Amino acid sequence: MKPLLPLLVLLGSGELSAAPLAQDQVIKVCAQSAEWPPFMYTDKASNNKLRGYTIDFLQHSLIERGLRYTIDLVPWKRCMELTQRGIYDMMTDASNSLERSQNYLVSKPYYQQQLVYFYDKERPRPAIHAAADLNKVRLCGMAGYNYSGFGLKPEEVEMGSQNLAQTFQKLKHDRCDAVPERLEVTLGYRAQGVVDFEKLNIGVGYLPDLPRSTFHLMVSRNVVYGPALLEVLDEGIDKLNGNGVAQELAVKYGVPGAELPRPKSKR
Repeated sequence: MKPLLPLLVLLGSGELSAAPLAQDQVIKVCAQSAEWPPFMYTDKASNNKLRGYTIDFLQHSLIERGLRYTIDLVPWKRCMELTQRGIYDMMTDASNSLERSQNYLVSKPYYQQQLVYFYDKERPRPAIHAAADLNKVRLCGMAGYNYSGFGLKPEEVEMGSQNLAQTFQKLKHDRCDAVPERLEVTLGYRAQGVVDFEKLNIGVGYLPDLPRSTFHLMVSRNVVYGPALLEVLDEGIDKLNGNGVAQELAVKYGVPGAELPRPKSKR
């Protein structure tokens, strides 16, 4: 079988050397069990088949290159740990941070989300006017999530929840004053009937001083074909952002603007 791309294999000395990535390589992928609609979710009407923006991206980036993949939904912290160890080849739908860029091979961004915060409308609204105000109030978040895009350190967010529903319940029970979160995925949870912040009388506050948060595919540094896999993913991202497919997917899944801007043509 013809090789697709060079990859790295371990030598007896522990050094790395180039070798081919098989055309029919099966890529082991993990994603969070809490799901991430509309980017990654199970379609109850189609026998719980996985659907979403990310699934279509993988189809275009991997399947069209002759690579197959399997995907498991596991708790997010576990997904990150197993990917870092090389049990999984890659994970999806991850925002970047200094720590993550050290632990994983990080793809180019393939979509973006707006950063907002949620508050309980049955209590006085917290005095949050900009991102710098977030660390002045009690914050709830989810285990393993990255809040650096909000300008927050891990110790500034109580991250004991496994999903957004649990986090919102903590907010309703006055265990925190605000929940920093991504707007599009929260709307996705509402559309899927998982948790509806409006029915819980929870309001959304905007943080106009923050840029949109980009999301990436992250490849294990402990699989020998990691660099080659990253190259395939980056090529797919460039192609889909360049030919308008990413924009079509954003419209398809109800998140126009989530796609990255098309690269400017070179003159």
